[in-house]
Amino acid sequence: MEKFKRYFLELDDDLNIRDCSKSFIEYIGQSDVNALDKIIPVQDLSGLKSAIFAINPGQSALSCFRVRKKDGSLSWIAATIEKPENSGDSIKMDLSDIQSMKTDRADGFYDKMTGVYSKSAITEYAQSLMHKDPPEPFYFFLMDVDNFKSINDTYGHMKGDDVIIEVAKTAQHFVGDKGYVGRIGGDEFMLVLEKVSTEPELREILRNIRYTIREKYMDEENNTTITVSMGGALYPENAKDYDSMFKLADKMLYMAKAKGKDRYIFYTPHVHGNILYDGKVMTIAQHMLIYRDKSSTILDLLGDFLLKKEVSFESALERILKAYNLDEFYVLGEIALKSSFGLKMISAGDQKSFEPSELDLTPTQPEDFHPMFSTFPIKVVNMYDLQRENHPRFAQFMAQNDYRVLIVYHMTVRVKGGFLIYVSNAGSSCRFAETDFADLTYFSRMAELSGQCP
Repeated sequence: MEKFKRYFLELDDDLNIRDCSKSFIEYIGQSDVNALDKIIPVQDLSGLKSAIFAINPGQSALSCFRVRKKDGSLSWIAATIEKPENSGDSIKMDLSDIQSMKTDRADGFYDKMTGVYSKSAITEYAQSLMHKDPPEPFYFFLMDVDNFKSINDTYGHMKGDDVIIEVAKTAQHFVGDKGYVGRIGGDEFMLVLEKVSTEPELREILRNIRYTIREKYMDEENNTTITVSMGGALYPENAKDYDSMFKLADKMLYMAKAKGKDRYIFYTPHVHGNILYDGKVMTIAQHMLIYRDKSSTILDLLGDFLLKKEVSFESALERILKAYNLDEFYVLGEIALKSSFGLKMISAGDQKSFEPSELDLTPTQPEDFHPMFSTFPIKVVNMYDLQRENHPRFAQFMAQNDYRVLIVYHMTVRVKGGFLIYVSNAGSSCRFAETDFADLTYFSRMAELSGQCP
């Protein structure tokens, strides 16, 4: 975004330049920047040094000075200077060209409360990247504050504003010159990371934002009081236009919230599957329609299967597997290593059929899975969240069988106990909402109470 001239410098304790953004080097027209006295006039440098030495460790302050460009002209720079808590760590300076700031602020490019980019500016920038030919990949993320309404209700709007400002500052700090941060409304932000080329680099930025906010708002008993959630995807690999990218990032943010908040999720095809609907990311209305169909299945079975007993257990189960797009189902005894009943769904185009199947846990041991399964009423074992170091044999078992998620219901009402296990394979397009787990719990209880469960 050419109108936004923001740069970054890092200094050591002796105020030698450790690092700076390439855009700053381009801005001053130099081939390299290795000392402040080469680019800052003597009288300005003296004031800058005094300002830096006056900052307490772990604190930040504002300062202004001029920088000399290659042609000899001087430009005013506004700097946010952050001094590290630990000696030896870099002193960080967030630099902005004052003249461009005046112009951009007048034109509405900056959010007045936080100083990050406005909704229109960050949206325009993301769209401009998407219109490049050939397209260049970049990460697109949405972020908001968890339970923000309760913060306003509990502490008042002034506290809420302080939180928004701090979140914006933290995000901008860790994004640095890797991209841009914009506020798109309330406690909601957009991150456009066009200079992040690897997943580990992306994770480090997102992790630092998340952990910094957590630690800042930790109470005296080490309870986190304020956290953020983030969701995003990679352009153009995951979505081809702005609307689809926004909806995809919004869906990942929703998933982060549904999984417990205080986390980030970026779209990964082999984990999240195909979440498009008619070539587009599903809308809220389409989700509601799907969930309504699922809920109708549960209500129908409550009457036909449990109360009227007009539907057999196997027929009811087939309807559940189809409605929730599950791949396999098994009944396991309380201490058994092999299933007593199993069913696998076979898909051929739009047609779905079923065949008997077997779950064989003999490669594992009871101590591998019983601690995970003996919860009530339901346990979700996700291959990608499974603590492999704690459950190595079970993790290997899931990988070898191409199991992505096991949803396990522990039967405690019937005398002989046992487990009902729903399976989603690694290649499945099935992705679960919180309502799905509740529905499967209801059906499992029906199956247990009906007396028809094998």
